[in-house]
Amino acid sequence: MKIAGIRTFSLVDYPGKPCAVVFTAGCNFRCPWCHNWEIAYGDRRDYDMKEQALKILRKLRKRLDAVCVTGGEPTIHNDLPELLTLLKGLGYSIKLDTNGSNPKMVEDVINRKLVDYVALDLKAKPESYPEITGVRYNYWCEVMKTAFILRESGIKYEYRMTYVPGLSDEKDLIFLSEFLREDERLFVVVANPTERFKPHGHVPKVNFRNVVWRYEDLSLNEEGKC
Repeated sequence: MKIAGIRTFSLVDYPGKPCAVVFTAGCNFRCPWCHNWEIAYGDRRDYDMKEQALKILRKLRKRLDAVCVTGGEPTIHNDLPELLTLLKGLGYSIKLDTNGSNPKMVEDVINRKLVDYVALDLKAKPESYPEITGVRYNYWCEVMKTAFILRESGIKYEYRMTYVPGLSDEKDLIFLSEFLREDERLFVVVANPTERFKPHGHVPKVNFRNVVWRYEDLSLNEEGKC
Protein backbone atom coordinates (compact mmCIF):
# COMPACT_ATOMS: atom_id res chain seq x y z
CA MET A 1 0.00 0.00 0.00
CA LYS A 2 1.45 3.31 -1.10
CA ILE A 3 0.54 6.19 1.22
CA ALA A 4 0.95 9.60 -0.41
CA GLY A 5 0.28 11.76 2.63
CA ILE A 6 -1.57 12.36 5.87
CA ARG A 7 -3.61 15.27 7.19
CA THR A 8 -3.38 15.20 10.95
CA PHE A 9 -6.66 16.95 11.74
CA SER A 10 -10.00 17.47 10.04
CA LEU A 11 -13.50 18.35 11.22
CA VAL A 12 -15.18 17.78 7.85
CA ASP A 13 -14.02 14.39 6.57
CA TYR A 14 -15.82 12.16 9.09
CA PRO A 15 -19.34 13.29 10.11
CA GLY A 16 -19.47 13.96 13.83
CA LYS A 17 -15.89 12.95 14.59
CA PRO A 18 -12.54 14.76 14.55
CA CYS A 19 -10.29 12.69 12.34
CA ALA A 20 -7.03 12.30 10.51
CA VAL A 21 -7.03 11.78 6.75
CA VAL A 22 -4.81 9.22 5.01
CA PHE A 23 -4.28 9.65 1.26
CA THR A 24 -3.54 6.55 -0.80
CA ALA A 25 -1.63 6.93 -4.07
CA GLY A 26 -3.04 6.03 -7.47
CA CYS A 27 -6.47 6.03 -9.09
CA ASN A 28 -8.19 4.15 -11.93
CA PHE A 29 -10.20 7.24 -12.96
CA ARG A 30 -8.96 10.34 -14.79
CA CYS A 31 -11.54 12.92 -13.76
CA PRO A 32 -10.76 16.24 -15.53
CA TRP A 33 -11.34 18.33 -12.39
CA CYS A 34 -9.40 16.16 -9.92
CA HIS A 35 -7.81 18.31 -7.22
CA ASN A 36 -5.62 15.42 -6.00
CA TRP A 37 -4.25 14.58 -9.44
CA GLU A 38 -0.62 14.72 -8.29
CA ILE A 39 -1.10 11.74 -5.98
CA ALA A 40 -3.83 10.08 -8.03
CA TYR A 41 -1.99 9.99 -11.35
CA GLY A 42 1.66 10.27 -10.38
CA ASP A 43 4.20 7.48 -10.12
CA ARG A 44 3.22 5.44 -7.05
CA ARG A 45 6.87 4.56 -6.51
CA ASP A 46 7.37 8.14 -5.38
CA TYR A 47 5.18 7.56 -2.32
CA ASP A 48 6.24 5.48 0.65
CA MET A 49 4.78 7.11 3.76
CA LYS A 50 3.02 4.12 5.29
CA GLU A 51 5.30 3.67 8.30
CA GLN A 52 5.51 7.42 8.88
CA ALA A 53 1.72 7.73 8.72
CA LEU A 54 1.20 4.86 11.16
CA LYS A 55 3.72 6.38 13.57
CA ILE A 56 1.83 9.69 13.47
CA LEU A 57 -1.53 7.98 13.94
CA ARG A 58 -0.29 6.10 17.01
CA LYS A 59 0.62 9.44 18.59
CA LEU A 60 -2.71 11.02 17.61
CA ARG A 61 -4.91 8.29 19.06
CA LYS A 62 -5.44 10.07 22.39
CA ARG A 63 -6.77 13.15 20.58
CA LEU A 64 -8.65 11.71 17.60
CA ASP A 65 -11.46 9.18 17.26
CA ALA A 66 -11.36 8.40 13.57
CA VAL A 67 -9.39 8.11 10.34
CA CYS A 68 -10.68 8.82 6.84
CA VAL A 69 -8.96 6.74 4.15
CA THR A 70 -9.19 8.49 0.80
CA GLY A 71 -7.12 8.96 -2.32
CA GLY A 72 -6.61 8.60 -5.12
CA GLU A 73 -8.78 5.51 -4.93
CA PRO A 74 -8.12 3.23 -1.94
CA THR A 75 -9.95 0.17 -3.31
CA ILE A 76 -7.52 -0.38 -6.20
CA HIS A 77 -4.99 -1.64 -3.64
CA ASN A 78 -5.20 -5.35 -2.84
CA ASP A 79 -3.61 -4.73 0.56
CA LEU A 80 -6.22 -2.16 1.63
CA PRO A 81 -7.64 -4.64 4.20
CA GLU A 82 -4.19 -4.86 5.81
CA LEU A 83 -4.01 -1.08 6.24
CA LEU A 84 -7.54 -0.93 7.65
CA THR A 85 -6.73 -3.78 10.05
CA LEU A 86 -3.74 -1.82 11.37
CA LEU A 87 -5.88 1.31 11.84
CA LYS A 88 -8.62 -0.67 13.56
CA GLY A 89 -5.98 -2.15 15.82
CA LEU A 90 -5.16 1.37 16.98
CA GLY A 91 -8.78 1.82 18.05
CA TYR A 92 -9.94 4.19 15.32
CA SER A 93 -13.31 4.39 13.64
CA ILE A 94 -12.71 4.16 9.89
CA LYS A 95 -14.34 6.04 7.04
CA LEU A 96 -13.62 4.96 3.47
CA ASP A 97 -13.97 7.30 0.49
CA THR A 98 -14.45 5.44 -2.79
CA ASN A 99 -15.47 5.90 -6.41
CA GLY A 100 -17.32 2.58 -6.22
CA SER A 101 -15.42 0.88 -9.02
CA ASN A 102 -14.43 -2.15 -6.92
CA PRO A 103 -17.58 -3.47 -5.19
CA LYS A 104 -15.88 -6.72 -4.20
CA MET A 105 -13.28 -4.87 -2.16
CA VAL A 106 -15.93 -2.66 -0.52
CA GLU A 107 -18.01 -5.72 0.35
CA ASP A 108 -14.94 -7.51 1.74
CA VAL A 109 -13.88 -4.74 4.12
CA ILE A 110 -17.48 -4.28 5.27
CA ASN A 111 -17.93 -8.00 5.96
CA ARG A 112 -14.66 -8.01 7.90
CA LYS A 113 -15.90 -5.04 9.94
CA LEU A 114 -12.93 -2.93 8.90
CA VAL A 115 -14.95 0.19 8.05
CA ASP A 116 -17.63 2.10 9.94
CA TYR A 117 -18.65 4.69 7.34
CA VAL A 118 -18.42 4.85 3.54
CA ALA A 119 -18.70 7.85 1.22
CA LEU A 120 -19.52 6.80 -2.34
CA ASP A 121 -19.09 9.11 -5.32
CA LEU A 122 -22.02 9.16 -7.73
CA LYS A 123 -20.54 11.23 -10.50
CA ALA A 124 -23.21 11.44 -13.19
CA LYS A 125 -25.99 9.69 -15.07
CA PRO A 126 -24.90 6.33 -16.60
CA GLU A 127 -24.26 7.48 -20.16
CA SER A 128 -22.01 10.32 -18.95
CA TYR A 129 -19.68 8.17 -16.83
CA PRO A 130 -16.88 7.67 -19.41
CA GLU A 131 -16.62 11.41 -20.06
CA ILE A 132 -16.86 12.36 -16.38
CA THR A 133 -14.32 9.75 -15.25
CA GLY A 134 -11.95 10.24 -18.18
CA VAL A 135 -11.73 6.52 -19.02
CA ARG A 136 -13.28 4.50 -21.84
CA TYR A 137 -14.84 1.80 -19.68
CA ASN A 138 -18.22 2.67 -18.18
CA TYR A 139 -18.06 1.86 -14.46
CA TRP A 140 -21.72 2.63 -13.78
CA CYS A 141 -22.69 -1.02 -13.11
CA GLU A 142 -19.85 -1.44 -10.60
CA VAL A 143 -20.83 1.79 -8.85
CA MET A 144 -24.44 0.60 -8.59
CA LYS A 145 -23.30 -2.74 -7.16
CA THR A 146 -21.36 -0.82 -4.52
CA ALA A 147 -24.40 1.34 -3.76
CA PHE A 148 -26.61 -1.71 -3.22
CA ILE A 149 -23.93 -3.33 -1.04
CA LEU A 150 -24.01 -0.22 1.16
CA ARG A 151 -27.79 -0.30 1.34
CA GLU A 152 -27.73 -3.86 2.65
CA SER A 153 -24.69 -3.45 4.90
CA GLY A 154 -26.15 -1.77 7.97
CA ILE A 155 -23.22 0.65 8.24
CA LYS A 156 -23.45 4.41 7.83
CA TYR A 157 -22.88 5.78 4.35
CA GLU A 158 -23.46 8.78 2.13
CA TYR A 159 -23.44 9.63 -1.55
CA ARG A 160 -21.47 12.51 -3.00
CA MET A 161 -21.42 14.29 -6.33
CA THR A 162 -19.07 16.92 -7.70
CA TYR A 163 -20.97 19.26 -10.00
CA VAL A 164 -18.51 20.27 -12.70
CA PRO A 165 -19.50 23.35 -14.73
CA GLY A 166 -19.43 22.44 -18.41
CA LEU A 167 -19.46 18.67 -17.74
CA SER A 168 -22.30 18.11 -15.26
CA ASP A 169 -25.85 19.22 -15.97
CA GLU A 170 -29.33 19.21 -14.47
CA LYS A 171 -30.05 15.78 -15.93
CA ASP A 172 -27.28 14.32 -13.76
CA LEU A 173 -28.83 15.83 -10.63
CA ILE A 174 -32.34 14.75 -11.60
CA PHE A 175 -31.24 11.18 -12.33
CA LEU A 176 -29.29 10.84 -9.10
CA SER A 177 -32.07 12.41 -7.03
CA GLU A 178 -34.51 9.83 -8.40
CA PHE A 179 -32.10 7.05 -7.45
CA LEU A 180 -32.06 8.07 -3.78
CA ARG A 181 -34.26 6.49 -1.16
CA GLU A 182 -36.05 8.65 1.39
CA ASP A 183 -33.41 7.97 4.05
CA GLU A 184 -30.39 8.64 1.80
CA ARG A 185 -28.42 11.83 1.27
CA LEU A 186 -26.54 13.18 -1.73
CA PHE A 187 -23.99 15.87 -0.94
CA VAL A 188 -23.37 18.10 -3.95
CA VAL A 189 -20.13 20.07 -4.19
CA VAL A 190 -19.47 22.56 -6.97
CA ALA A 191 -16.02 22.28 -8.55
CA ASN A 192 -14.19 25.58 -8.22
CA PRO A 193 -12.70 26.58 -11.60
CA THR A 194 -10.22 28.88 -9.86
CA GLU A 195 -8.46 25.90 -8.25
CA ARG A 196 -5.34 24.42 -9.81
CA PHE A 197 -6.67 21.44 -11.72
CA LYS A 198 -4.62 18.64 -13.22
CA PRO A 199 -2.85 19.60 -16.45
CA HIS A 200 -5.18 17.77 -18.85
CA GLY A 201 -8.89 18.47 -19.07
CA HIS A 202 -10.74 21.78 -19.19
CA VAL A 203 -13.36 23.00 -16.73
CA PRO A 204 -14.96 26.18 -18.10
CA LYS A 205 -15.97 29.03 -15.83
CA VAL A 206 -19.69 29.63 -15.34
CA ASN A 207 -21.94 31.93 -13.36
CA PHE A 208 -22.09 30.16 -9.98
CA ARG A 209 -25.32 31.91 -9.04
CA ASN A 210 -26.99 30.01 -11.86
CA VAL A 211 -25.65 26.75 -10.50
CA VAL A 212 -27.06 27.46 -7.05
CA TRP A 213 -30.35 28.46 -8.60
CA ARG A 214 -30.48 25.18 -10.48
CA TYR A 215 -29.95 23.29 -7.24
CA GLU A 216 -32.84 25.16 -5.69
CA ASP A 217 -34.95 24.41 -8.75
CA LEU A 218 -34.34 20.72 -8.10
CA SER A 219 -35.36 21.11 -4.44
CA LEU A 220 -31.88 20.48 -3.10
CA ASN A 221 -31.58 21.80 0.43
CA GLU A 222 -28.48 23.26 2.03
CA GLU A 223 -27.10 19.80 2.80
CA GLY A 224 -27.57 18.63 -0.77
CA LYS A 225 -30.36 16.20 0.04
CA CYS A 226 -32.80 15.63 -2.79
